[in-house]
Amino acid sequence: MKDSRMIETKGLTKAFGDFVAVDGINLSVKEGSIHGFVGPNGAGKTTTIKMLVGAIRCTKGEGYIKGHLIGSAAARGLIGYSPEHPSFYKDMPALDYLVYMARISGLRRDDAERRADELLDWMELGKFWDAEVGTFSAGMKQRLGLAQALIHEPEILILDEPTANLDPTGRMSIIEKLKQLSQEQKVTILISSHILSELEQLVDSVTLIDKGHILAEDTTDRLKKMFSRNHYLLKTSDNEVTLEAMRAKPYVQEGWVDAKGFIHLISEDSVALKREVAETIARSGLLLEYFSEEQVTLESIYRRTMGLEKE
Repeated sequence: MKDSRMIETKGLTKAFGDFVAVDGINLSVKEGSIHGFVGPNGAGKTTTIKMLVGAIRCTKGEGYIKGHLIGSAAARGLIGYSPEHPSFYKDMPALDYLVYMARISGLRRDDAERRADELLDWMELGKFWDAEVGTFSAGMKQRLGLAQALIHEPEILILDEPTANLDPTGRMSIIEKLKQLSQEQKVTILISSHILSELEQLVDSVTLIDKGHILAEDTTDRLKKMFSRNHYLLKTSDNEVTLEAMRAKPYVQEGWVDAKGFIHLISEDSVALKREVAETIARSGLLLEYFSEEQVTLESIYRRTMGLEKE
């Protein structure tokens, strides 16, 4: 049976002196999928990405790109990489820059020029083909960085904050282009991003990492089902009274109020919980403002996994 994993790590670790930035992570990304790599600043995301693309060596453990050891020529040749802050030759015209990068990647000159023209048009930079990159806005540089990552038609695209400097229209355009790459060309995409609402529209699966450790990894559908199970949101005219009454019940495992003023309740007995909510509202003369099973988003999964939900 063919192994469908395009990215795989086993105990991948990176230490800088006594500081362990990435601590024995096991990452798995399936072929043709779009995988989100999510965590706070300092979680180890960029260090992991740099190990995957061969920019730095791991301290211990191992990683593979389509079966090839990370850092090897075979692995690097499969990857297109765009960092959060791409660097350019500022006085080089955009077309010349892409042709130059294509030639470094091994394309013949005529193929390099054809591919550069195609990507400039696709990234909506065609009319700036002869403009020096140093004159580009931050958003235009972000688009050019993505074009550079795609110049050699890689099988795997690794992107660090690909929409960070774009306006809303530009971000939506990039999201649609990445979907197109995945669906039509079967490119495997690993994306590190803080914009969770946008990431949710795009990814098939996600890894949540903090302090160098993976906290959760699964498909977005399975994570949502797991985090929505037995979880309810409630808001009344007096949350303090309501929460005290709910916490006194044996079938309420957890209860807390978040920063937005919603009570979160975890209960395995939905019938008893609904009955108690109705009785508490009636008995205390309160107003019921909201009561529903939680509609889980990637952001709520992130907040709960990182311990940010209970304020």
